[in-house]
Amino acid sequence: MLRLERVLAVGLSVLLPIAAHAQAGGIDWSDVDCAQSRIWPTMGLRCRSTVELTTEGLSRGPTDHFRFWNAAGTVQDVKYYYYVAEAVSARAAIVAKQDLADALRARSPQARGSVEMSEVRQLPGVDFVSFRSAAKEPCVGIRKTGPLNAEGARWLLYATRCVPPGQQISEADIDGFVREARLRE
Repeated sequence: MLRLERVLAVGLSVLLPIAAHAQAGGIDWSDVDCAQSRIWPTMGLRCRSTVELTTEGLSRGPTDHFRFWNAAGTVQDVKYYYYVAEAVSARAAIVAKQDLADALRARSPQARGSVEMSEVRQLPGVDFVSFRSAAKEPCVGIRKTGPLNAEGARWLLYATRCVPPGQQISEADIDGFVREARLRE
């Protein structure tokens, strides 16, 4: 167990700069056909990705490859935002250090400036919060962790779903959003 804790600590020190750099805009994002995106579902959204990253500043070595994906848009008046950090090579991993509220605020446009952020709740395989966007939209935000290897997770998925002001997000809406938000194999 101590070895795993050390590995996770090392992983954090290496992978957090990668995710921060990707989010800060220091990495080039390209539009991609949503049918080629790892994020599911994407119908009606705009999809983007990075190339596999292997540069010294973003990776522990030449065998570690990472890729980032996002999808965003509005479908039937509901705003969606998805963000994925993925370890592409077998021994690479992604490790979450930020609490869910901070991670969402750093990634999702709807979570920036949000208020009334709830305590983190859990469903099988996912952490989630509810909040109100700066535009007063009721929202839910989630984090799903992909399969684990010895180093950490193969991927992390963050997503938000916001409905127009005056509407509510039900428990059934949250369950459906959690169930549908996933990566294509």
